[in-house]
Amino acid sequence: MSFIPQALTQASTWHYLCGQARLCISADDFETGDLVSCAAEAAVVLDLAGELLDALAAAGLVSAADWQWVAQSGAISVSGAQASWRGAEVHAQLSLPWATLRALGKAPEVPGLQWHATPAECVLAHWRLGEEELAALEPGGLLLLEAPATCQPRARAEAAGEAPWQLVARWEQPLPLEVVMGWGDALPAVPVHCQLIDASRPEVARARGRLIPWGTGQALRIDSL
Repeated sequence: MSFIPQALTQASTWHYLCGQARLCISADDFETGDLVSCAAEAAVVLDLAGELLDALAAAGLVSAADWQWVAQSGAISVSGAQASWRGAEVHAQLSLPWATLRALGKAPEVPGLQWHATPAECVLAHWRLGEEELAALEPGGLLLLEAPATCQPRARAEAAGEAPWQLVARWEQPLPLEVVMGWGDALPAVPVHCQLIDASRPEVARARGRLIPWGTGQALRIDSL
């Protein structure tokens, strides 16, 4: 009895890992019948996405030879930049580590790969605040910037960096990945309202407010805690 997928109607899905990269391949015209997916089937399906794998390897993103089939898809936690690709016989969902993309100077040339928009924020400033300084924060108060505000865009899912306290402005709508990475069009206008976050818990805002001129520099005027 053959373990090679046979043509049928319902799509089957195979999952693969390569370091921190994740790949999910769906073959519309294949199914395994009553058989549990095996390594032989997974190898056949992976080969059907060979055009994608070769392009990823040529772009220096992932080695085509290093993908490993994962029998239990529930063990895969999807993170990183997301993209879709469709070939002649399969379509794929790809996840690549943010650090891999940040190391590139320009958009990788992978024909047919469509990057997904991602929730994004702009890092405006950062501090190393002590407990007394944090305790002094209050609505209507000010937190002086140590240097002029800059705009460093990043995906909200990216690592927050080393500075423990950061001032970020978050766009309400997801941005094209090419814009966040600096590969494409200019950034949209930076949101007026911003948040002071703890880099270890970026989902929690310690203070909310807006930047205002202050002397020869700028300050965060705190609206709420």
